[in-house]
Amino acid sequence: MARRIKPKRWMARVYFRDSAGVRREVTAQGPTRAAAEHRVKLKLSNLPVAGAELSSATTLREALERWVSGLDDGLALNTLRNYKLWAERLSQNLGSLLLRELTAGALDAYLAGIDLPSVRYNQRLTLKMALDEAVRLGALPHNPVLATRPVKTKKKEVRALDLEQVQELRRLVSGLQATPTYSGYLPDLVDVLLGTGCRWGEGAGIRWQDVDLEAGTVTICGTLVQKAGWQADTKTHEVRTLQVPPFVLEVLRRRRSEAREGAVFVFEQGGKSLAYNSARTWLGRALKGSDLEWVTWHVLRKTTATFLDERLGLAEASLQLGHASEEMTRSAYVQRSKQAAFAEALEGLAG
Repeated sequence: MARRIKPKRWMARVYFRDSAGVRREVTAQGPTRAAAEHRVKLKLSNLPVAGAELSSATTLREALERWVSGLDDGLALNTLRNYKLWAERLSQNLGSLLLRELTAGALDAYLAGIDLPSVRYNQRLTLKMALDEAVRLGALPHNPVLATRPVKTKKKEVRALDLEQVQELRRLVSGLQATPTYSGYLPDLVDVLLGTGCRWGEGAGIRWQDVDLEAGTVTICGTLVQKAGWQADTKTHEVRTLQVPPFVLEVLRRRRSEAREGAVFVFEQGGKSLAYNSARTWLGRALKGSDLEWVTWHVLRKTTATFLDERLGLAEASLQLGHASEEMTRSAYVQRSKQAAFAEALEGLAG
């Protein structure tokens, strides 16, 4: 609603419900009716709707902080940490911009300036999720990230060890035994990870109270998190009990007999749980100069998945790894043969 209040002066008036639900008046003046209406609309767009905590005048930094504070506690700890790191980077680079200034063009130009596709993908994902929330709260009419160019990332080929390479790996890690300052846990850790298919944090974080030597089982109910120590949770928030093969049971029995009194973890160094960075360094040192330099701790998990899939099937491999779906195991953990060998079956086509 607008009216002339004096020559060449107009006032536009609207009513607005504030965050407490109270009806308030918003006015603006201008030399023309159109100018007054435009100004009142601009003022209105900068105000939060009832029940909201954001407006178009909110900075991206504030929006990101609100989004981070509301992240689900049920997310894996590493996932939460990564979201926070990506949000911090966005705050450093774009945090001073107001939400209304976040056009698709501006965001697309920012993303295009990021060289690494993986970093560009994660920055775009974080922006999308944070601004999705801004849309839900009425601070934005639509999410500008949706109009930016999607990031094309090349799907990594799953690479696992064959049996010959497994034996070579075991030989190489055993070769570190004479190295000073090294406690000798590497061969045993390699065997436990191969024989269980655990993630590094799960395998290195197995506690003696989770081991049943008589039943030959280990219960995976927690994980080691870098710089945070042992956490009573797994990535999928599911506890699973695994029957271990004889070679792993032999490792556990020997380590139990050699463990210090009061030891908490199967794998300890200096009376403390293992550190991922240190373990990664020792593995790299053991494999340096060999044909297996490409191998990481995660490759062992993929090796277990591929081995089980070939012999027992995908369902069993997925169950052993603790995945929520078989598709996850198939797409990200099982190495596929590049050579088709179905000649015998195809012979049936000729009758």
